[in-house]
Amino acid sequence: MKALGLVRIAGATVASLVLSSCGTAAPSGGVVPWAALTASPTTTTTTTTTTLAPAAPCHSSHLETRLGRGGAGLGNELTVVVFTNTGPLCQLSGYPDLEGQTGTRQWRPLRVRKDGTYFGGLNGTDLATGRSGLLLLGTSVGCNALNSPSQSQNLANERLATYNTIRVLLPHGGGGAGVTGVHLDVACGLDESQLGVRPPTPGVVEPRPGSVASLTATASLPTTLSAGTTLSYVVTLHNPTATEVAFTPCPNFTEAIFVAPNVKGAKPEVRTFALNCARAAPVAAHGSECFAMKLVLPPSNHASLAKFAWSLDTGSGPYIGRAIEVEP
Repeated sequence: MKALGLVRIAGATVASLVLSSCGTAAPSGGVVPWAALTASPTTTTTTTTTTLAPAAPCHSSHLETRLGRGGAGLGNELTVVVFTNTGPLCQLSGYPDLEGQTGTRQWRPLRVRKDGTYFGGLNGTDLATGRSGLLLLGTSVGCNALNSPSQSQNLANERLATYNTIRVLLPHGGGGAGVTGVHLDVACGLDESQLGVRPPTPGVVEPRPGSVASLTATASLPTTLSAGTTLSYVVTLHNPTATEVAFTPCPNFTEAIFVAPNVKGAKPEVRTFALNCARAAPVAAHGSECFAMKLVLPPSNHASLAKFAWSLDTGSGPYIGRAIEVEP
């Protein structure tokens, strides 16, 4: 098994490359030393309800439906359905029912958990003519049905629970909207968001210059790791702006790795700490600062392409995501 898009680099080479790009104010040769510091308390406010202007519920006869761009993360898969309003202003909200088309072209009701997805939720919206709204559908591979010892049984379960055509039954008598070309494997269950649009997240598109969120991040990582060992790596925070960035207040960061995501009982290893700001200098304009990191890998008897993630917990990153081959 080979990691996608990754190149093996010797440890000494990685160190020299990292040091050459780091600031010189850090006391350990340009790299801020690792410290498992207790994360500071944080408060996150998420809007879960929306006050909508009076509008009739959207009806499928006025909606053009297509697949949007999906995604995957930590053993979860995202399917996005896009609805474009071709009629008058209407309200797109609520949790729809779903049906899947069988091989005999009959419609079968799908059991669905109506409480949001791993990838987040949506806010109901009044949809103007020509505007689009979404439905998020979440599935996973982390259950006994797809992780039995028998590969043939896994494939049989997948075939029985996979739908390539679905129908979204809009609430409030809104009719049914068909979606083709999907690959929805519901063997491990199916989650959905309500209909609507993504909640606004201030600062995601253009973080304020000088803020920690305006930094970008890269990581020096090996391509192959051994399960049950400690991963030592370096994160470099880059300042692409002309404004110095101070670590005030000091942010938390989260590091995670999902080893053997297709194996029964596997869970992601996730840890959150405070950044070692006391040993770091402000990041100069167009400069960088490097931080030593450690992450303990859980044991595993299976080789897999693990999913690694790192982020500053600002609400808008920066984020790092990589694939790493993990050997037992």
